[in-house]
Amino acid sequence: MNSPSPHSATSPPAITALVEAMISRLDETGRLVCTPGPLAETAVHEARKNLKSIRAGLRMLRDAGGVDLSRANGLCRDVGRLLSGLRDIDVCLLSLEGLPEIPTDSRRELTIRLQARREELHEARALDEAAQGEIAADLRGIEDELRALDPGRFSTASLVQAVNRSRKLGEKRCRGLEPASDAEKFHDVRKAAKRELYQRRYLAASRQIDDPRIDALDGLGEHLGRHQDLCVLRELAAELGGLTEEVANVLDAETLRERSECLDRVRQVYGIRQ
Repeated sequence: MNSPSPHSATSPPAITALVEAMISRLDETGRLVCTPGPLAETAVHEARKNLKSIRAGLRMLRDAGGVDLSRANGLCRDVGRLLSGLRDIDVCLLSLEGLPEIPTDSRRELTIRLQARREELHEARALDEAAQGEIAADLRGIEDELRALDPGRFSTASLVQAVNRSRKLGEKRCRGLEPASDAEKFHDVRKAAKRELYQRRYLAASRQIDDPRIDALDGLGEHLGRHQDLCVLRELAAELGGLTEEVANVLDAETLRERSECLDRVRQVYGIRQ
């Protein structure tokens, strides 16, 4: 990718380190995705995490510096969409393995159906040279926008304010959250928590400080993520004709338990009384 960066040693340290960290994730994503043949499961997972982290960083820069990064965000989203379906199948298979309460025959049948779907998507995700070139160009476009930023538009204080804005978004989305809330509302809370988590990681690393809130958000995100995985598994099982009564009962019970844990952690992380 391009070099050198306009963010020299005289630039504000926080913004310099933050931008370079995001560019490093772009480099890693390119290495993971732009490889011959079908995408490996681990490559899909890591690339998607990188892209979500980069998008969170773009939002932080937008809020902190008042800059328009909509094109970079759109390019990041386009690359991420390529990987979403395949990752959903992988998550469903992992979730299914962790549910021993499902009768063996039902689990085996659903596993076969999920694996068949994954094979279809796996082959479809074998990127040809032209597709890899398009992805590489998108990643370079994001990098170019990052390197073109004026460091003088940012300060540590404005970056902190941007992260606090993400925290307030999470607090807003958590209000009214209850066991009976639909899955989408839990997912919205997850996205807000992940945004704040990624931003706090960037900021803590760039300032070389510890942020105790990172661990709390990470724990909340893990449970919200498992809740989402269970919901996706239920939907996909129904779509594939594998949602037997036994499977549905186990998934519904696990989802309710996970919701309870999510609500407890929401109260701890955001200080909200339901």
